[in-house]
Amino acid sequence: MDGSFLYLLVQTYRFMEAASISYGTHMPRADWSVVCNLEFSLPSLGEQRAIAAVLFDMDAEIAALERRRDKIRALKQGMMQQLLTGKTRLTELIETTTRQISTASTEKKHNWQFNEAVVISILSKRFGGEKYPLGRMRYTKLSYLLHRYTDGRAEGYLKKAAGPYNPRTRYGGPEKIALKNGYVRRHESGNYKGFIAGENIGISESYFAKWYGEDCLKWLDQFRYEKRDDLELLTTVDLAIEELREAGKTVSVENVREAIRSDPEWKAKLTRSIFSDANIARAIEKCRRLFGVSGK
Repeated sequence: MDGSFLYLLVQTYRFMEAASISYGTHMPRADWSVVCNLEFSLPSLGEQRAIAAVLFDMDAEIAALERRRDKIRALKQGMMQQLLTGKTRLTELIETTTRQISTASTEKKHNWQFNEAVVISILSKRFGGEKYPLGRMRYTKLSYLLHRYTDGRAEGYLKKAAGPYNPRTRYGGPEKIALKNGYVRRHESGNYKGFIAGENIGISESYFAKWYGEDCLKWLDQFRYEKRDDLELLTTVDLAIEELREAGKTVSVENVREAIRSDPEWKAKLTRSIFSDANIARAIEKCRRLFGVSGK
């Protein structure tokens, strides 16, 4: 069975319905035997891969349309501000805004899986090496921060014990693409294992430069010596802040704590010293500097 197909299958209503028979309305979390006993008719392995590719491409298309929508919405807000305050003449603003909308509409689209394969490879080169290869936990947090910086929001990241985690990078194809194309290779050094740059990293670098630019790499360098716990704190707090903002709630230490406390996967974080009130306040302030987040 193809891993990407399995990842998509477990999200379907039919799977949820079948898996919840023994557990009422809840998806079984620890009893693997419940899931093992489920029966499904599966297409051939080749067709599974083709189906997964189509569905992931649809996700990428949706993400691209959402980014375009957000850009055009921001342009609209800016246009209203300029017009209503009389800072710009209408004819001048229409010409400028039309050009910006045209640019947003004609951005080059590329497959999400391939995009993330490039991101993984660049992070592996920038933050990994023979002695300390880049592990999955670290690259996940770095990719989250990258997308928050470049896209304004990080799509597909779930609340997991170690912080925001996107399972699609592992099971949805990006890691496989990066390995197959020679952008990265697996490497172990003592107790450390993860990814380092592969023989074709130059190809990946050219894509990254075209899509993100050198400024993005310079911005990422500030996290080069960030400790694992600090990255977990920063990304966890940032995701909590985004949820608070979407709910129209004030960004404060107590509300961030409550957002963490309310999730079963995250609740235990609050027992650790890294998630003290002082550290959460520090993380809120850092999010404000990095992403323009306001808080109290």
